[in-house]
Amino acid sequence: MRQVNFPSWLVRIDENFKWLSIPKLPLFLTIIQTLGFFFAREKPEFVSRLILDPSAVLQGDIWRIFTFIAIPLADNFLVFFVLWFFYDVMIWLESAWGSTLLTVYFLFAWLNTVLASLLTGIPIETFAYMECSFFFALATLNPNKEIYLFFILPVAFKWIAAFIAAVLLVVPLFLGYPKRQIYTILLFANYLIFFGKDYWLILKKEVNKIKKN
Repeated sequence: MRQVNFPSWLVRIDENFKWLSIPKLPLFLTIIQTLGFFFAREKPEFVSRLILDPSAVLQGDIWRIFTFIAIPLADNFLVFFVLWFFYDVMIWLESAWGSTLLTVYFLFAWLNTVLASLLTGIPIETFAYMECSFFFALATLNPNKEIYLFFILPVAFKWIAAFIAAVLLVVPLFLGYPKRQIYTILLFANYLIFFGKDYWLILKKEVNKIKKN
């Protein structure tokens, strides 16, 4: 597992603000998503009440800034494979970081997602972006860890993360309009908050090597 240089203020939060920790956060999020799936199966129109719609929030539907978390990534039973994988990702991160930092990462992901929607006016119709930000974190910490696609083909996390990043980050940032670019950056700002310093130190080290040569 790769060691990451976190910002000093994050380290202080981890040491001094244990009360921020949400107990059994991976299980809690998985249960919320599972309930959302069954509600959506029974009453498809129910999902429209969960979406983070900025215009609806400004008109008083405040619950939407929370309920979008329950919208499942898939509307068929493949969702259980997704949830199983997401739960494992969360558990791996919790074992690497501890419950406090995992909670802080989740809170930043939630806050930045809400801000992205409210500031740009673009609705959030799925929990997928937040789920991807957790996977990006794990792929950064353990890039060579493998998952068996279709239970047959071994693929390293770093390649899956690279593909997802190309679709969700690179294309919108380079081809999207300004509002979409701001939206995309905010959606993954929690990842930058946690890993930005580490990437900066790596870049600085490589630049110093080049200068010496």
